Amino acid sequence: MKKIAIIGAGVAGLTALQRLKDQAEVTVFDKARGPGGRLSSKRVGEDSWDMGAQFIRAHSLEFRHALEHWQNEDLIQEWQVNPWLITSDHRGPSPDNTRRYVPAPRMTALSRQLIGAAHHFEASCRIVRTRYDGAWTLWDENDRAFGPFDGLIINVPPEQALPLLPPATALADTVGSLDMLPCWTLLMSFTSALDVPFDAAFVRDSKLGWVARNNSKPGRENTDAWVIQASHAWSALHKDAPRDQIQNAMIASFTELCSTPLPEVRSQWLHRWLFAVPAQSPGLGSLSDPECRLVLAGDWCQHGSVEGAWISGNHAAQQLLEMFA
Repeated sequence: MKKIAIIGAGVAGLTALQRLKDQAEVTVFDKARGPGGRLSSKRVGEDSWDMGAQFIRAHSLEFRHALEHWQNEDLIQEWQVNPWLITSDHRGPSPDNTRRYVPAPRMTALSRQLIGAAHHFEASCRIVRTRYDGAWTLWDENDRAFGPFDGLIINVPPEQALPLLPPATALADTVGSLDMLPCWTLLMSFTSALDVPFDAAFVRDSKLGWVARNNSKPGRENTDAWVIQASHAWSALHKDAPRDQIQNAMIASFTELCSTPLPEVRSQWLHRWLFAVPAQSPGLGSLSDPECRLVLAGDWCQHGSVEGAWISGNHAAQQLLEMFA
């Protein structure tokens, strides 16, 4: 049986794993303590939030079928929410009828189910170097070697993928041309419920881009907990600003958005997603180099969403299987 390595346990990597699990021994590596990538959660004391992707939705028929399967397996539930749209001259429910889904009790519940298909999962393992000489060998930051592997899928942002590419590959120029946008994310929980008429809102003409009452999702704790995401444009302009400056600015914008004083803060956390979403939506599926049985995957190859990552992961697995065929 072929041996395959996947660097990055985000949605694209986990999706590729599902396609490959019956035809290869798959080892998954991730620098984090658990799988998930954009399906990330954060806990502070007794409070928790969905820190990355806020929901899962389908544009394509194929992904709609995947969501139906996950729902039938009780891996996701529909989030009954009608987000508002808040702009400089409009406040009210958005006009869409999108069906939004979430795993419970947090987004990482789905990724923890999917990683179970791996032959082996190396968590807290940052791969920093690779070599291909007919087979792949990988090294982590502690100089531990892993391999040999017959094929490799790299599922990390393009800036992090570049150092892992073999010197002779033609993929470097394409990967180097694709940019990612940052996103500052503020997590806040309150001792009492914030009195606003919405549980989620898309925000325009503001430092903010999205706000959501995390506990309005199914299966969450009762504590009034909010996820406040800055816009990608504002995050990019203030990517390296002091954290206290960012936090104060986001709290001020959120208070203004709510048009009411915030309740007493119970806990809070500020996180910077340096590579949050792709600046472009290239629609490439994945990038491959058949000469060394290498495929690159991620939402940045397709478009910035859970669905984009899922499409890319499926495409990557298919590309690798065709190389073996």
